Amino acid sequence: MGSNATFPFHAPGACRNKIRRAALVLAPVLVCSSACCIGRGEVQSDTEFRSLLTEAARLTGQVESLRDRMVVLVRLALANWESGDSTTAKTNFDEALELVDGFPPQEHFADFYRQSIAEARMEVGDVEGADRTLGRIKDHSQRSEAFRTVGLLQARRRDFAGAILKAPAIQDAEDRDEFLQSISEMQLEASNRHKSQGEDEWLHADRCPDIAAADGLDTPDEKAGCLAYWGGQLAAEGQFGAALEILRRAHKESDLIMDLTLRAYTLEEVARGQAHAGSMNEASRSLAEAKPIALAAYRKTKLDNGWTSIVQNLVELEVEWGDIEGAGSTLAQLENGEKMNGLQLVARAVVENGHKKEALDWATSQIFPRDRALALIGIADALLSQTQSTAIGH
Repeated sequence: MGSNATFPFHAPGACRNKIRRAALVLAPVLVCSSACCIGRGEVQSDTEFRSLLTEAARLTGQVESLRDRMVVLVRLALANWESGDSTTAKTNFDEALELVDGFPPQEHFADFYRQSIAEARMEVGDVEGADRTLGRIKDHSQRSEAFRTVGLLQARRRDFAGAILKAPAIQDAEDRDEFLQSISEMQLEASNRHKSQGEDEWLHADRCPDIAAADGLDTPDEKAGCLAYWGGQLAAEGQFGAALEILRRAHKESDLIMDLTLRAYTLEEVARGQAHAGSMNEASRSLAEAKPIALAAYRKTKLDNGWTSIVQNLVELEVEWGDIEGAGSTLAQLENGEKMNGLQLVARAVVENGHKKEALDWATSQIFPRDRALALIGIADALLSQTQSTAIGH
């Protein structure tokens, strides 16, 4: 799947959970870090990519909710920026800001959305646009927080001098000192990074180097995951009989996993492997078993004000297998903001998994302009990523 990077934010006290929920509608827009975006400005979009974004832009004008239209415009901006069309991207960002200006008085998160847009602009390298966006934040405390978080993003891009210039806008002296200390540490880390490469490699020792290793693992969590992984690998290599045998062992072991999210994820991986091995009946049964567990895990995580992609993984498989109705019913059980995220992320992942036709069918099946536009942007994201990978390979 594509990146699920979230905006950094620090909210005081009781406001934290409310702001976390508000952030969800913009959570996946940062599809790349500053490091992986460098050099992408020269990438030229192909005709299909551009036609998808053109259609998404047309649909944006039909989205009734100002907030939803703002979200789609930010997603469009990031996709256009990734393709090298910074002019259109800047226009999209500015249009999104104009929509925030038009929010009704009872909308309590207008300045938070301005901050989020400023962070998105800084993340992709639109420094001037980010600074102009910061200037539109009205609430003093939100303004101070925005300068701090955007400044840290600027420092991550190694523009330390520009980041330090944001310090005077941070009102709280302790926060300001902490901000400057963080930048100092980032500068030191950047200068010493070459010395530390490889020091922590031992922390990532592979506990599942082969199928035989699964029997030596202590817990069902690890054993089931190891078996599911190697079953999928055997299926990819065309060893279907052996793959199905290993996947059945993984399925049986998954019954002992206590954590709902991990159990659902393991069953989803088992289903994917069984489908690749040609046993759609087994795959369908495994996915049907995973569905209520994934939804239960999602609801439990929501109660703790957390986030999980487990339902999105489920929807990906349903779309890939052509179960458009099932995918829609599953996605409908998510909160609205997370449903918006899922539309783009699922469409992108389905294309990346080699099912572009199914992704297009799913996007076309969306009734609401907002949902169709987000799915089309997800497809465009995946196509651009494939174009870039091909270009790098040559």
